[in-house]
Amino acid sequence: MRIAYLGTADLGSVRTRDSLDILVPKETANLFTTHRMEAARDRTAYVRAPLVTIVPPALPHALADRPGPNTLILSIAEPFFSETARAALGSDEPSFVEPHAAADSLIREVADAVVREFPSLDRLTASFLNALAALLAAHVARNYLAAAPVKAMSNGGLAAHKMRCVRNFIAEHLGETIRVEQLAAAVHLSPFHFARMFKQATGQSPHLHLLLQRIERAKELLAGTDSPIIEVAADVGFRTQGHFTDVFHRYTGFTPKVFRLNAREASSRAH
Repeated sequence: MRIAYLGTADLGSVRTRDSLDILVPKETANLFTTHRMEAARDRTAYVRAPLVTIVPPALPHALADRPGPNTLILSIAEPFFSETARAALGSDEPSFVEPHAAADSLIREVADAVVREFPSLDRLTASFLNALAALLAAHVARNYLAAAPVKAMSNGGLAAHKMRCVRNFIAEHLGETIRVEQLAAAVHLSPFHFARMFKQATGQSPHLHLLLQRIERAKELLAGTDSPIIEVAADVGFRTQGHFTDVFHRYTGFTPKVFRLNAREASSRAH
């Protein structure tokens, strides 16, 4: 494991690293992250304390920050992280569940303790780093990863054409109340069997998957339109702005208003 402050060499152009990187910005940081998850478009976020951001191994990304020791980077080697993640989740190929920024009190407390106890980071011992790597790797695995999807119907997962049908149904009715019974009926399964097979195929319950789809669509609307937040909430299936704000903050670390302001600031900086 390596612990250091983000330096000039870490900033600028898009790159990939063979480690799990946890970035912990201080109050003085002005950290922007740009990344791409799977086939999604590039996403830029402004990450400030008390949030942290987690960059998976081999993920193309770019970082921008003001000069100086403003952001602590905790790097865990990919082989060690993958082994720990498999043990923690009981899965051969665990995969990340976005978000890439989160209000994570444990990571924040660990980073603060390291800086407090070791003002000179080059005095960190190998035994301390190994113990810390094990703690953080298991924590990230349990909180930000999902078990690998089941690849074949013979293993109990939902078939690919049925997954497409479910996703299309969700996309078409995202602004409405969607029940598991409706999703199950769309692919001609009982709710019980559908829920079990869906989780085997995605690593997520239908409820969590639907909720994350609502959040992702809300991000797009907040960043790309001037629609009032109450309208965005309704467009993605929330009955009240208050409930939407609570859920959005829980999964992104931002209120909708702050997320919109950060997205616009990031866009203006990019242009």
